Parts: sequence; C-alpha cells; structure tokens
Amino acid sequence: MINEVLNKDAAVELFEREAILMGENNVVPFYRAVELFGEEAAIFFDRNMGYGNYLKFGGDYSGWGACSIERPFTSYLYKAGFLKLVTEHNYLRIIKAHKESEAGNILDRYEEERSRRIDERDAEEERKRAERKAKRAAAKAAREAAKKEQEEQLS
Repeated sequence: MINEVLNKDAAVELFEREAILMGENNVVPFYRAVELFGEEAAIFFDRNMGYGNYLKFGGDYSGWGACSIERPFTSYLYKAGFLKLVTEHNYLRIIKAHKESEAGNILDRYEEERSRRIDERDAEEERKRAERKAKRAAAKAAREAAKKEQEEQLS
C-alpha cells in the first residue's frame, strides 16, 4: 500500500504502470485503486461519486458489465479520476503531517489568532450596525410622533 505523497510525475507513472485497457482507454479498476491506497480510496469513491460530486461519470470514472450475476458491473478510473484520488491521498497525508509537526502547530496558533481578530472585527461591525439601526428607528419614531402631533394640532 502506498503511504507516501506522490508528485504528478509519480502519480502518472503509477497510473501508467497499473492501467489496463477497457474499451479505448487505459483505466485503473476501483478494486486495484483500493489495493494501492487502502480503505481511504473506497471512502473517497463513496463520498465523491454521483451527480454534482467531485468525480464525474464519463470524465473521471466509468464502468463495464451487464449488471447481472454472470457479467457484474465493475467500475474503473480514467487518468483524471486517478489523479483526483492521488490528490485526496496526498491531502490526507499532508494534513496528518501538519498536525504532527511543530510548524503545523505554529501555523495553527496564527490561524486561531487571525480567526479571533476576524470574529472581534465582525462583532464590532455588527454592534455598529445595530446601533445605526436603533438610531434610524428612533429617528423614524420621532418623525412619526412629530407628524402625529402636527396632525392633532391641525384637527
């Protein structure tokens, strides 16, 4: 199973080494992708396939078979889908490395501080908006009261 991050050249080389012909395209069967990347590949397929998701049928993956017992349907990745899987694999590895590193801890502290400053700024802006809204409402009420008083004096 592959545990290190892969650059594009290594990912393309792995695809070319593992690919088989289906129709007119070189592809990597889903089962083989799971053998290469482990359960994370199966999770990736489950979360990212279907309408509106990251993996697009016909562009990233497809399948072959009659959906019968004799000829079951099997799915496979085109090169584009394989590279998306490698990207997910790399992402999971760098997130883990980030959490375990001192540099990651430093970056996390700065991110927390930036988030705190943004939250404070947003709270101050909301307070000012509420203050302006209250002033507008008070001014409107004063105008309406003055108008009503004027109407009463005229009648």
